[in-house]
Amino acid sequence: MTTPLLSVNQLTKTFQRRGQSVPAVNGVSFTLNAGETWALVGESGSGKSTTGRLVLGLTPASGGDIQFEGRSLAGLNAAGWRSVRRDMQMIFQDPLSSLDPKRTVGYSLEEPLIIHGIGNRKAQVGEMLEQVGLRPQDATRYPHEFSGGQRQRIGIARALILKPKLIICDEPVSALDVSIQSQILNLLMRLQREYGLAYLFISHDLNVVRHIADRVGVMYRGRIVEQGDTERIFSAPQHDYTRFLLNAILPVHPVATGVARAAVNG
Repeated sequence: MTTPLLSVNQLTKTFQRRGQSVPAVNGVSFTLNAGETWALVGESGSGKSTTGRLVLGLTPASGGDIQFEGRSLAGLNAAGWRSVRRDMQMIFQDPLSSLDPKRTVGYSLEEPLIIHGIGNRKAQVGEMLEQVGLRPQDATRYPHEFSGGQRQRIGIARALILKPKLIICDEPVSALDVSIQSQILNLLMRLQREYGLAYLFISHDLNVVRHIADRVGVMYRGRIVEQGDTERIFSAPQHDYTRFLLNAILPVHPVATGVARAAVNG
């Protein structure tokens, strides 16, 4: 049997608030295979984004185990995490949160290459900007000079520049206009095909998830209450909360329609 790229087992995270323990993630388990999109869906506050941050080590876990390519990430020191993060990157909901407003776009893209001692940086930055639909000369500009959709393309380029195996997409299109959402989702799908990427795709939008994900996990109050192949989840949901989410979505969604059309034509 092939070892999953990512294996999460009984992951937990408890925060202390006003002297009380508040579980944000409670016994979450799932696997993600190479080249696959596994979507984590649920309402705001369900623990989706916290799960993504736990996987990447941006937030320390309270318990459980995370394995990447069969290697446990528990107890890694700074050097160990630096090595792992070459293969695991994140795209944030707000690209400005990952871009230094005082630095040029070129510097922000070069920074991961500098940290990991990778040469030929200028050429790689130009190539990656072209891959996401921008120009090499955009490297000299600053984040505030770009639109929201362009900034998200820069965020994607920054996540991709180290040629990772896994990208955690934390609500990557929810802050964008609907027409721009479709463009960014189509870009993510194309890059996945070209680079063989695996996505942990975190979203509250089930219409988008239906067209981009291979498998889905439904999260409610810190727990995954149901998971399975995307078509099965949408056609025959087993849990009441999953049915509640599906009943709440719009019957027609222009982004989902655009993604579906691009997937068929691409």
